[in-house]
Amino acid sequence: MMMARSIPTPLWFAAALFPMVVSQIVRLQQSDPAAWIVWDYAGRLGALAVLSAIPAARTIAFRFEPLRIARWEVTIWIVGIVLTDHYLGGWIRRTINGVLPATVLGAYPEVQGWLHVVDIFFGLGLVALSEEIVFRRCARHLLQSYLDDGYALVLATSFLFGAYHWWTGFGNIGEAMVIGGLLMMLYRRSGALWPAVLGHYLTDIVDFAF
Repeated sequence: MMMARSIPTPLWFAAALFPMVVSQIVRLQQSDPAAWIVWDYAGRLGALAVLSAIPAARTIAFRFEPLRIARWEVTIWIVGIVLTDHYLGGWIRRTINGVLPATVLGAYPEVQGWLHVVDIFFGLGLVALSEEIVFRRCARHLLQSYLDDGYALVLATSFLFGAYHWWTGFGNIGEAMVIGGLLMMLYRRSGALWPAVLGHYLTDIVDFAF
């Protein structure tokens, strides 16, 4: 237990990121949508399990944070993020990936029937929760000691979030960087992570469900 508590932040952050990246690599080899989704879920649940198993990480990843702004302001932020992603982010993705199609190494599977329903409600929820915990809350904790808590941190975590989308093409990396920056600003502004999780989830709902 003492050894687990003494694990420095960069190591437990890398340990949590490892199963997510491995699942990305394995997913690229899958042609069956169900297998693709299983590996996707496994990587994200693996990351959350790592964070849960390490006391120092668990204290950061799953802590309670009170909301510091009014819910109407949260609503405005979320609507703005969803619209920005749909229009500006979509334009960035289509334009850059259209010019540089070779940078797209894979695509999200098209699922039908009950699997589609499960993926929309559970899968996209898991995506939003795992990525916000890792790339907003944990990455913020990791980088604060180097960059304080200003716009340099927002930019650095945006680059990190974009890099995580390495296999989706430079256009989607750019889109992820823009939305990652907005989600981090919402997290810093609101003081709580759940508005960023909800904004991320609704953004993905618009992208994937419709």
